[in-house]
Order: sequence, then structure tokens, then C-alpha cells
Amino acid sequence: MKLHILIAVSFLVIGAYLMGNLLPSDPVVTSDKVSTLPTDKITESKIPTSSAPSSSSPSQSPLIVKAQQESSSSSNSAINNSDLSSPSSSEISLPEIFKKTENAVVQITSTRPGSDQTVVLNGREIPQNNIALGSGFVYDQEGRIITNHHVASEVDEVDVKFVDGDTYTAKVIGKDPYSDIGVLQITDRAFFDKKVAPLTIANSSEIEVGEQIIAIGNPFGLSGTLTTGVVSQIGRLLPNDITGYSIANTIQTDAAINPGNSGGPLLNMEGKVVGMNTAIYSNTGVYSGVGFAVPSNMLLKEIPVLIEKGSYVHPWLGFTATDVSPDIAESLNLPRNFKGAAVVSVVENSPADKAGIRGQVVRENLVRNEEVRTGDIVTKIDNQLVKSMDDVISYLDESKKIGDKVSLTINREGKSMEVPVTLEERPSGSPRLLAASSSQPQDRGEEEKESDPNPPLFKFPEIPGFPELPKLFP
Repeated sequence: MKLHILIAVSFLVIGAYLMGNLLPSDPVVTSDKVSTLPTDKITESKIPTSSAPSSSSPSQSPLIVKAQQESSSSSNSAINNSDLSSPSSSEISLPEIFKKTENAVVQITSTRPGSDQTVVLNGREIPQNNIALGSGFVYDQEGRIITNHHVASEVDEVDVKFVDGDTYTAKVIGKDPYSDIGVLQITDRAFFDKKVAPLTIANSSEIEVGEQIIAIGNPFGLSGTLTTGVVSQIGRLLPNDITGYSIANTIQTDAAINPGNSGGPLLNMEGKVVGMNTAIYSNTGVYSGVGFAVPSNMLLKEIPVLIEKGSYVHPWLGFTATDVSPDIAESLNLPRNFKGAAVVSVVENSPADKAGIRGQVVRENLVRNEEVRTGDIVTKIDNQLVKSMDDVISYLDESKKIGDKVSLTINREGKSMEVPVTLEERPSGSPRLLAASSSQPQDRGEEEKESDPNPPLFKFPEIPGFPELPKLFP
């Protein structure tokens, strides 16, 4: 009996010993839990003391450890790749863009002659020169600087100051007031020792609404200022009160642009120029979230000509027009949403006049009531749809030159017809004044008078109760 009990106890002791060696004393960390944490989090996390393995505890199975490592490695690799990925391999950070471009962005100071302004400071009268501050950027290795025409419009020389404080004299060698572009040439030989890398000019037709952009310039004389925003819209027609002709295809942005930013570059996220900051709309004279830039494609088209000839001539049709409203369309028995540019006035001896384009006429009938005869409605130019006069101006500036022929599709009294027009050089006078000075009889032999020949070339949508925003060139 004692022998049987001894044998049974021995089996129990041996069994307990074997079970203690086969079963681990601590919980196994499964691979799915490892995969949810980055490697640095795993190494930094602390395991509670009560569950920490002791030095005397048996090691985990090699197969289990290998499975955990493979799962952790695969998961961490995916996490790292995701963290390092970027929207575009060519995009760089804002600080990198600034460091890459700041040396090529300059402050321009021009002193206009004939100023007798004075200011009183601490009881003393101090004469003030008529000084204009603007911005610009290096165009090439020949010392040429690009800026706005209005920054250097009344002078022959300006001072160009770089971010390191060095200042050089530059001559104004090219001007285009219509597109507000100016070209300067640094004359100081010491500049060429700097070997400043010019900015790269990109294709502005590739930018999209919502794309992030950067403006660099000297607002209020604060040199080397960077602001950022997005492309709010493209293809805007910007009115220019100085010339009377609108600037075509401008870029609208909400990047902060203030007086002093004029002529500075508008950059994409690759650090390339997509535009030149030109104007803002504001009822306070400072940033209001609506800024405009001349597109880089216009710079690429005009700058070589400005360098060679000093000026740039624009093609011209010679008429003013307004949008076709639903009321005008219905009065002409056209669809309510009929679109086109309704010709208001035609400049005498202009290309449009020579081609027979008709403008609007107002005359009085027998009972002294005014009757309006609507002019031709331009619906296409070279088979490009025309929704407004903006489309006509933008197409001419972007695609045509003097001497080219264009085909205007017009609607005249309900009938569609094609009218060929040969483009001529744009005259220097305002189109409104030219139209006002023209006397183009439409119905000969009848007493008649033309309507107001000065329609607005461009107008923002009217919002009830919202003040009209004056334009300011910063």
C-alpha cells in the first residue's frame, strides 16, 4: 500500500515539474498588438513590474519571437513610408523656398522729380522727396530686374536693394503700362560679383484654383517679407485706370499683398514664379484678401521684347462692349441666358469700324421717346466662345499680335454672321475717350445720337449694401 502511495506521489511531482517548464510564466505579446504601435512607442512603454519576466524565466519560443519581429518590421515599415510621403516630390517647405529665393528678391526705390511736399516733425518742416517703394526680382545673369511699370513709371533710374543690404543703381530699359510690366538693368559692375541666381519662371497656365502660392516682397518697406495663401481664381480681367485698358488673365490670390509688394514674385510650391504681384482691391488702402498678379506667361511673352525694343505694342479691335443681360436677350427675342459681348461703341477708323462692326444707337422717335438699337453681339472669336468682353481681351493678349486676322462671329438683329477683322496697334489714348471722340453714324439720314460711349470695361458683381471697393496699386 505504501509503495502504491509513493509511486503516485512521484508521478504528481514529475508531472508538476514538466508542466512548469512547458507553460510560460508571463503573457505572450501578440503580433496584432505590436503592429498597432510604432517602434519608438514600444521601446518607450514600460511593462508593469508584476508581469515583467524574471531572469530565471524560460525564454519564449523562437518561432513566436520571429513572428512578432516580422509583423513589427512590416508594420513599422508601412508607418514610416506613410510618414515620409509627400503630395509632390518636387514641392519643398516654405522655409526652404524662402532661403532659395530671398537673394533674388529686391526692394526698389524710385524718386520722382518735381516734388515740393513737406512734413512737420517736432515743429520742424522737413522737405520730402516723392519716393515710391516697390519690389522686384532678378530675371537673368545680365543684371536685369523685373518689376511693375507703376513702380518706375516716371523715372529713368532707380535704386535696387538686396536682402543683404547692398544697393545698386539700375536704369529703366523697358516699360509696358498696359500690362504694368517694367524691366530694369543694373549698371553697377560690383553687382556681377554677387552672382545672384535668377528666379525660374514657370508656366502660369498650369496653376489651378486652390493651389497654394507664396508672395515675397517689401510691404511698407519691410524687406524680405513672405506671405502665403491660395490661388483664388485665374483669368481675371483687371481694370487699369491709368491706361483705360484692362490687364488680361490676371491671377487672383488671398495671399497678403500690401503697398510695397508691387513687382514682387508670386511663387508656386516649387519656388518658381507664376506671377508678379500687381494690385489689390481694398476700401482701406491695405490688404483685404483680394490681390492680383500678372501671370508669368505674360512676362515670358513681353520681357524679351521689352529688353530689345523698350516697349511692347498690343493688338486692338477698337470697340467697347458690355455683357448681354437676360433683359437684353429677351428684348431681342433671344434665349434668356444668351451669352456674348454686346458692342456699345466703335472707335472711328478702328479695325472694328473698318470691318463694319456696329455699335449701340439711341435715337428719339416722333413722340420724343428714346429708342435703342442694340449693336452687334460678339459670340465667338476664332471659334472660341465669348461669354463677355473679358474673353475677347484675354484671347487677344494671350494669342494674337498686330497684323493677325481674327474672325468674329456676331449676332446682328437675330442673324449670325462671320466678320473678319485685321488687328492693329493699340492707340495710346483711353478707349473710352477714343469712343467718345468718335462720331460713327449708324443710320444715315436720320437724326440720331449715340448712347453713353463710356461703359465700364469691368465691374465686380454689385452686392446690395456692400460699398464699392476702390482699386489700389500697391
